[in-house]
Amino acid sequence: SALALGITPVGSTAGRGQLGIPGYLTTATSIPIVASTRSPNLGQILKLRPDLIVVDDTTGSRNSIDDLAKIAPTVFVAKYAHGWETYFAAMAAVLNRPDQHRHAMTEINGKIAVAAGLVATAPGPKSPTASVVRWSSEGPTIVGGNSLSTWVLNRVGMQRPPAQQQVDSANRAGQKVSMENLDQIDADYIFFGVLGSTGQAREELDVARAKPGFSGLRATRSGHVFPVDGTPWTSGTGPLGVEAILRDITAAFD
Repeated sequence: SALALGITPVGSTAGRGQLGIPGYLTTATSIPIVASTRSPNLGQILKLRPDLIVVDDTTGSRNSIDDLAKIAPTVFVAKYAHGWETYFAAMAAVLNRPDQHRHAMTEINGKIAVAAGLVATAPGPKSPTASVVRWSSEGPTIVGGNSLSTWVLNRVGMQRPPAQQQVDSANRAGQKVSMENLDQIDADYIFFGVLGSTGQAREELDVARAKPGFSGLRATRSGHVFPVDGTPWTSGTGPLGVEAILRDITAAFD
């Protein structure tokens, strides 16, 4: 959100399941990492001498607000479950960037319209279903209906399968699926992510294709399984995450 508002943080938390900044934040890869998702590194933050520290409820830093406030003014900005629009608006208010916020929202709405047009004119179902899957060595996890990716999919005219709509991802979690029940990840389209780059997702997809049952999925048979950066799709919130998801949808239908 800060990057979308034209502000580059002097330090950041590592991406979930990663050692650095998530790959989709291409302009932020040189930002120093001063916290993991479990806890902040107070000594490193102190060395940066920040003017402001922003915390939400998705990392362990939420439990260290009193300690962080001894370093610089600390703001708990929003809760993940409140949705990215509320989060982004709160960040814009904290950082005093109303004009940049309006511009970013206009840009996003325009990109949503473009993607929606591609979905509407594509061959196949008028409202195709989309499965959002995070893959790991333990197998697939279905990302729930209250995720950032579902918000984007709904606005471009795609729907989650009914069973997946009920999965809760309020804490960026999801529902693990056994290999015996692999059909639960099926849909007209599968967006297949890992907590890493699209390249890593592509490698894991090659592994998944060798698993019994994967080749029989409807999305596999129709060539509609797309490797994606799993951070925005399965764990993220924010305007740049929305734009990353829209790029993947556009590529899938273009």
